[in-house]
Amino acid sequence: MAKAVVYIKSEHRIERGSVDPDALRIVERLRENGHEAYIVGGAVRDLLLGRVPKDFDIVTDAQPSRIKRIFRSARVIGRRFRLVHVYAGPKIFEVSTFRSIANGTVGNEFGTIDEDAHRRDFSLNALYFDPYDSTLVDYVGGFKDIAAKRIEPVIPLKTIFKEDPVRMIRCIKYASTAGFRIPFKLRWALKRDSALLGDASPSRLTEEFIKILGSGSSAAILKGLVRYGLLRHILPEAARLLDSNPAYAAAFPAALAALDAHAKDPGRERSLSLLLAHYLRPFLESQPERFVDTPEAYREAVHEARLFLFPLNPPRVELEAAVIVVFKKRGISPTQRPPRRYAGGRGAAPRELSPHAQAGHGAGGRRTEQPRKPAEAQPVASDRSNGPARPCGEDDGQGESPSAKRRRRRKRRNSQGGPGSRPPLA
Repeated sequence: MAKAVVYIKSEHRIERGSVDPDALRIVERLRENGHEAYIVGGAVRDLLLGRVPKDFDIVTDAQPSRIKRIFRSARVIGRRFRLVHVYAGPKIFEVSTFRSIANGTVGNEFGTIDEDAHRRDFSLNALYFDPYDSTLVDYVGGFKDIAAKRIEPVIPLKTIFKEDPVRMIRCIKYASTAGFRIPFKLRWALKRDSALLGDASPSRLTEEFIKILGSGSSAAILKGLVRYGLLRHILPEAARLLDSNPAYAAAFPAALAALDAHAKDPGRERSLSLLLAHYLRPFLESQPERFVDTPEAYREAVHEARLFLFPLNPPRVELEAAVIVVFKKRGISPTQRPPRRYAGGRGAAPRELSPHAQAGHGAGGRRTEQPRKPAEAQPVASDRSNGPARPCGEDDGQGESPSAKRRRRRKRRNSQGGPGSRPPLA
């Protein structure tokens, strides 16, 4: 059995009351059903640093299907790496199962707590807190690393970033937000493997980028990404402008400072569109001719912002709202006028109007009133049987049912004695 160092409350000084009550109830429920359960990861790190955690992740030996049976308000997510989201009102708690290292640190086989600890990226994220007996379980020396304010990898340096390049971004983020130092060998590995970020999943890169925007430390994190040559693989256009455009390079730090002040202010809305607007503002304002009060100028700015963020792909609605915020900061409120809908369906071209219809429509397609003509006498038509004349449509069979028409024709044939007529009854 792997050995762990167990710290008691007087050593780690984490108060049970600082743990979210709903997270405590989830841990308690798992234990009542005969399973191990701990608070793990970033929440433990933040508690040791005296911060208020944003999320409380839970790890257990119960498998996802079993967790779902224990909690009614639970949903299994993921295909390869299956997790369970347990809902407590508006809050979502991520509950994962101990993972094995039998297939490396990216496998999805269930294992034991010591295996789970050795597949986590850095030692500061591999600590397990038991809120009921207030013990801290440490298999990898993470408690001492946090005390020394250094980032130490758990996974060997030759494979840590090759297996998951996004770990490089997290390394810079932890160093920048907590003031930790990165040892020489880890710094060397960051520069050696930085190009691997170019092959990382855009969705995962976007997820990390959104976290950076809302961290309140975006200026320090992005500065670290530039320092270690990582930004050019995450946001290549921003990295290029920082090197080639002095105006953008001068405006960029001020925009990030405003972004961090916004993210740290609890009284302000922290929607993604507002945070993204701070980040995009230096780029959009680098060309003042973009700001024209027309829908076309706005749509072009959205397109250019999308290219600027490539390969990241934030939600389109949030990106469009962010560009509108920047336009309004310049005193411009572009409006998008939706195209007219035609009878041909979505995207159909307008039909040509007949000369009569054109005469009844004024400029812009608006209907204009035409003077009515005086009523005229109806034209007169003569019956084919040389009978008396009658107005058109009168007694000519119009509006009759098919059976009535047949009866009328049969009656006419019988009266004339033509072929097919019936003899009179005796």
